[in-house]
Amino acid sequence: MGQSFIKAVAFDDLVDRKSACMKLNDWPVLLIYSNEKVFALMNMCSHQNSELEGGRIRRGTIMCPLHGARFKLENGENIGGQYPPVKTFNSRIEDGWVEVEIPDEAYVAEIASASGF
Repeated sequence: MGQSFIKAVAFDDLVDRKSACMKLNDWPVLLIYSNEKVFALMNMCSHQNSELEGGRIRRGTIMCPLHGARFKLENGENIGGQYPPVKTFNSRIEDGWVEVEIPDEAYVAEIASASGF
């Protein structure tokens, strides 16, 4: 499965420690600007497949608003629990836009689970 960078949002529209949720090639993506870096994660908690959007962002982590699981923004690793990591995506800023590297194949839950995310 190949991957391509997709234009997601104007960098100036991101607010520090707030999230922006979107679908890119049907992948549920959560963009977060924190500590002067842009992070891109799959907008799905690995515990109960609930959305991470609206979760508290603090100290380089996001907390699932449903049950409180915390994940590192930089690599999706779960902190203090035994849940699988949340998938992360590479991101970059080009010409004032945040671009996210997304699999070329549209998101389908079965494909994602077979690929390990």
